[in-house]
Amino acid sequence: FWYCYLESQTTSAMPCCSCDFAQLGKRVKHGLVTLVLAVGLTAIIMFCAHGGRGVPPAPPPLPTVKPYQAQCSAHSRCAEAQGDCCPTSDGVLMECCDAINSVANFEPFYSMCYAPTPTKDVGGNPATDDFMAAWAQPMWGNTRNDLDRMKALNVSTIRLYGNDPRLNHKTFLDEVYKRGMSVIVAISNFPYTQDKAACATAPPYSCFGEIRDQWLEMLKHGFALEGFGNPEYHPAIKAIIVANEPELKFTNNGQTGGEVWSKGWYAKALVSAMDGIIEAENTYQIAGGRPPFTVTHSFALCPECMSARSPLGGRTAGQWTAVSWMYDVVLAMLRPELYDNYQPKNDLRETLQQRFVLGFNTQDTHSVVCEQVLAGLGKSPLAGLPVWSGEYKAMWQSLPDVDMQVFQDDVHNMRLLADGQQNCPAAGAKLTGFSIFEFQTSYWKGDGDHQMEFGIYDLGSQQLGTTIKAEETQWKEYPVWCLRQKRNQAGASWVGALAAALGGKAASDDDCQQRSVLAA
Repeated sequence: FWYCYLESQTTSAMPCCSCDFAQLGKRVKHGLVTLVLAVGLTAIIMFCAHGGRGVPPAPPPLPTVKPYQAQCSAHSRCAEAQGDCCPTSDGVLMECCDAINSVANFEPFYSMCYAPTPTKDVGGNPATDDFMAAWAQPMWGNTRNDLDRMKALNVSTIRLYGNDPRLNHKTFLDEVYKRGMSVIVAISNFPYTQDKAACATAPPYSCFGEIRDQWLEMLKHGFALEGFGNPEYHPAIKAIIVANEPELKFTNNGQTGGEVWSKGWYAKALVSAMDGIIEAENTYQIAGGRPPFTVTHSFALCPECMSARSPLGGRTAGQWTAVSWMYDVVLAMLRPELYDNYQPKNDLRETLQQRFVLGFNTQDTHSVVCEQVLAGLGKSPLAGLPVWSGEYKAMWQSLPDVDMQVFQDDVHNMRLLADGQQNCPAAGAKLTGFSIFEFQTSYWKGDGDHQMEFGIYDLGSQQLGTTIKAEETQWKEYPVWCLRQKRNQAGASWVGALAAALGGKAASDDDCQQRSVLAA
C-alpha cells in the first residue's frame, strides 16, 4: 500500500501496481473488523474455558527458598557437633536442627470429605470411585446441588479420593471454581496396589514411571488449562494428595508393616511418586505455580519406622501419633538415598521446602490432635512446614446419643486453630486446615468399625434423578436420592451444628424428611 502511495506521489504516470485506493481502503477496514471480532471471540472462548469467571491471573512461579542444609554447622544449636545432623548420614533428624523453612502456598481453610456413593446397599460400591467425572454430575450439579450445599456451610475446599486418569474432570473443577471454592485432588489406591504394575506392593517400590504416566493423563483431562502460552494448573486445585494412609495400604507379600515400615519402602514409593508427578509437569511444560503435595497419614504410632529413633520432646518421633510417618517422608525427601538408594530425577529437597504439606487423618477431638500430634511437631524441625487434618470427626461425636453442642464446640475450636485465633498448649505446630469426615454416609462400607456412623447426610427415599450411564460405571445408572440431614436422638442435626461452627447455613431438607431405609 505504502509503495503504491509513494509511487503515485513521485510520478505522473499511473503507478505500476495500478492501486485502487478506494478498494484498498475497504479491504483494510474489513480486515480490522475481522481482527477485532477474532480477538473478542477468543476472549469469550477463554472466559468460558475457565469456568465463566474469565481467564484467572497466572499463578506466580514457585518462590525460591534458602536450601535446608544437612551440616551441623549450619544450625546454631548443632554448631558444636561435627558432620551432618539434619539429617545424619544414617537417617536421624536431630532435635537441635532448625525448623525447615517452607514457602508452600497453603492458605487456611475448612474442607469437606466428599465421596457420595449413590447406592444404599452394603458392598454396593460402583465400579468407579471417581466422583469428579461426568457420570456423577447429577449429584454435585444441578439435580441435587451438593456443591451448593457445601458452599452454604462455609466450606471453602473439597477433599476428594478417587481419580481415574482416563476421565475428564474439567467441568467439575470449573463448577467448583465458579463458586469460589477449591479442591484437594488425590491419587487413588489403584496405581499403587491394584494396577498391573502395583508399584507399592513389592520391591523395588519405585512408583516414578507409573505415577508419571497417570499424572500426564490427568493434566490432559482437566487438571491443566490450555491458554495463550504454556498450560497452567486449573485454579480450582489447591493441593495434591499423593496417597491416603499409605502405611496401611502399601504391602510386601500382601502384608503391611514389617520391612515396608522398618526399611522405609512405603516412603520410597511416596517420594518416587512425587518425583514422577514433577516429571509429568515438566514434560507437559506446566507454567506458573504448582499445587503443594501432601500425604494424609493414619493416626497411629510407628516405633519401628526408619525415622522413629529421631529424638523429639523428651521422646522419640516413633512415640508421637502420626509423627513418625511424617518424619519418614521428610527424611526421604532430604536424603532419598537412605531409602533403598532411591535416586530422584528432580530436587526433592527443594520440593519439600517449596510445595509440601504434612497431613494426617483422625477420629479424635481437637484437644487430642493438639496433645498427640501438634505438640510434638511444634518441638521438631518439621515445625516450619504447614500441616492439616485430611479427615477429622471424632467417632464418638458421630454416635446417635451425642450431645450436638459438644460436636459444634469441637469443630469451632478446630476452626480457631486453623484461623490462627487459638494455639495448642505447649507451643504446638500451627494447623492450617481440616476436612470434616464426611459429607454422606458410606452405606457400602457396612456397620463395621462404626463406618456408617460418619456422614452428615443420609440418603432419603425421594429419587431426584439418575446418574449418567458411562463406560466407567459399566453402563449402569444409579438413583440420585435426596439428602436428609442426619440427626441424633434429640433431633439435632450434624449439618446444623457444622453450619453454626463454621459460620455458614444449613440447606433445608424439608423435601427429604422421610428416613432412608438403612438409617430408619
